[in-house]
Amino acid sequence: MSDKTDDALERVRDAFDSAVEETEQMSESAKQEVRDAIDDLEGRIEGLRNSN
Repeated sequence: MSDKTDDALERVRDAFDSAVEETEQMSESAKQEVRDAIDDLEGRIEGLRNSN
């Protein structure tokens, strides 16, 4: 392969790796947001139970 082709393939690999990493980070962030929302909801439910 030519140097230009090798360089292009390397850029594609780097872009793909970056996209995968960003997706994993976003997924973890989304999971944490859901966990936080559940914790908040549980706290509100507990507060309502205690107010009765």
